[in-house]
Amino acid sequence: MHWEDEETYLGVLKTAIEKAKAGNNLVTIGIKRQHPETGYGYINFKKITHEIINNNPVHKVERFVEKPDYDTAVKYVESGDYLWNSGMFIWKTSTILNAIKEYMPQLYSALNVIREHFDSDEIEKILYEEYSKLESISIDYGIMEKAKNVYVVPGDFGWDDVGSWTSIERLYEKDDNGNVIKGNVVSVDTKKCIITGSDKLIATLGIEDVIIVDTEDALLICSKDKAQNVKEVLKELREKKSEYL
Repeated sequence: MHWEDEETYLGVLKTAIEKAKAGNNLVTIGIKRQHPETGYGYINFKKITHEIINNNPVHKVERFVEKPDYDTAVKYVESGDYLWNSGMFIWKTSTILNAIKEYMPQLYSALNVIREHFDSDEIEKILYEEYSKLESISIDYGIMEKAKNVYVVPGDFGWDDVGSWTSIERLYEKDDNGNVIKGNVVSVDTKKCIITGSDKLIATLGIEDVIIVDTEDALLICSKDKAQNVKEVLKELREKKSEYL
């Protein structure tokens, strides 16, 4: 993750901590929308609130929504009722454990088993056994979308999720053709691309809206609008038990 205004970020974080400490509250930080973004989930919140902590408003969360398509993202931004889901959560240990017990009992049971064996010589074996039984599910879907005691503190501190390739465009300087280029690159008639490599020459000609990432043992080439689907490549590699994972 990346944020530009550290002072504002810390102020929002302190507000979230105070709200979490004040009761059995699950608190998240929502990012004020800068543009329609299809790579993030969104938080629908109650705009009217009378709760102000450290000069920052705290809102009740209505619901979490998954990554939208572009048209839906535009509607979210225009409505003013949605924030980007930053994935930053603040809560007391007792609060999240109670939520896990209620909404994800299988995980709660596994945690108890792990706790019982934490200081034993078999902890590595227990961790593997219990973890392998668990369903692959995000905290958003497993807890936050179901819980009632969820609150959000809006933040506007230049946040970006550096985990997405397209976020690179917002963090690094572009050339005259809108390209972000790192490495030994020669580009001709190349526009709005993200190209990153090292010593090996990368030459491009007549392309637009393409991502090229060259590493020592692998090369990724994809259209920019498919950047969020890179996980499909990873899934294919897993199925083939590839050495490049």
